[in-house]
Amino acid sequence: MREMPDMQGKGKRTMYPKMISRGTMGLDEIADLISSQSTFSPGEVKGLVTALARTIAHGVASGYTVKIEEIGSFSASLTLHKGVEPEEAEGGTRRNAASVTIGGVNFRPDKALILEARTRVHLVRTTVRRPRRPNLTREERLALALRHLDGHSLLKVADYCRLTGLGRTAAAEELRAFDREGLIDSTGSGTHKEYIIRNKAGI
Repeated sequence: MREMPDMQGKGKRTMYPKMISRGTMGLDEIADLISSQSTFSPGEVKGLVTALARTIAHGVASGYTVKIEEIGSFSASLTLHKGVEPEEAEGGTRRNAASVTIGGVNFRPDKALILEARTRVHLVRTTVRRPRRPNLTREERLALALRHLDGHSLLKVADYCRLTGLGRTAAAEELRAFDREGLIDSTGSGTHKEYIIRNKAGI
């Protein structure tokens, strides 16, 4: 179990479940497993997966959402090239297409994949040590964020994790709350959302 910060300042913290990773299952392991359950050789499986990956890349780069039944959907997320300043909402210089590139690929699992995983899972609550509780208050974490922004143009979720000791989910949620409350501002969206000091936002 992991601990979320006290978002409402009520002195209560919420525990939520998080699976402990046993490691990474790579292509070699996947190919061997599929080969043992089919007539395909491990080499054939690897070749097919490589071809599939390239086809997905071609599809999302061409502007499509690539949907593979029983696996999920892939779509591109865009970002500005390094060194290009975000475009202001009103006025200012307009960014052309050459300023933008693919920053990542979003994946949305198919319901069939989730249901299949549920039928195979066997969960046991671990007896590991109690989750580390961040010692800083919400106000102290906000002060750290603002201090960081005094010397940097942007604050990323990873930066906030490093500054406060929060996990990525808790850090992202708290930064979104600060943004909603008008304590900081934001630019970008999704996994590429970054935070800026309020008086540096585009007006």
